[in-house]
Amino acid sequence: MTNDNNDTNIDAAQQVKPKARASIHTTILAWFAQQTPGKVLDAPAGFGHLSMNLRDMDYDVTCGEIDPEIFKVPGMSVVYTDLNRRIDADDATFDYVACVDGLEHMTDPYTAVSEFARVLKPGGLGVFSIPNYTNIERRIRFLFRGVFTKPISTKSYENSGRNLFNFHNSPITITILEFMLRINGLEILEFKQNAPKRKQLLWWPMVACMRLINCMRSDRKRKELRTDLTLNPKVILGGNNMIVIVRKK
Repeated sequence: MTNDNNDTNIDAAQQVKPKARASIHTTILAWFAQQTPGKVLDAPAGFGHLSMNLRDMDYDVTCGEIDPEIFKVPGMSVVYTDLNRRIDADDATFDYVACVDGLEHMTDPYTAVSEFARVLKPGGLGVFSIPNYTNIERRIRFLFRGVFTKPISTKSYENSGRNLFNFHNSPITITILEFMLRINGLEILEFKQNAPKRKQLLWWPMVACMRLINCMRSDRKRKELRTDLTLNPKVILGGNNMIVIVRKK
């Protein structure tokens, strides 16, 4: 299936709009179009945009959402799923898992990753998207502002019904994400970019300097600091989002 076909599917979504950035769904659907259809868990499913399109691509989709009432796809069911606690499925149930803009909303992302790994079959593939807290722009912003993500006001918390899942509770950097994946038997296969930011190139001289300094480090120190991840071009010069493809060993 081509990207044009994926764009057509997205345009045909009617009232079911992506809760995440549309470009994230476009990128993930393009990846799924190259895979063999199988059983996939989409959690959190949000309004159901990804689930609907995966169903139309002949995937057998299970939709999980902590707020099932927001799900809008006619003819598809969604089950209550709190990723901070447990996914209601047996071990090794799914060929694929998809978690779009979910981990950063978790109060316990370690449990969420552990549960995704548990329900994924050996050799199965997973797709995770999170804000790219490790790109150069966010690093500079943190230097001057001291925050990775916008602070949560008490008023916003009260207006949301005190539902923590509406906020970014866990700003996860690439090294923390890789650690959570690794200890659960999930290895990173590749990074996908949904919307590169050209203005990031303005920081290229600083990135080049960081890479030069890294070349002067010993192999042991580079491995210790995981600069293979932190200085990966798709990470440090990546856009606002990071899409990671993983495989269960």
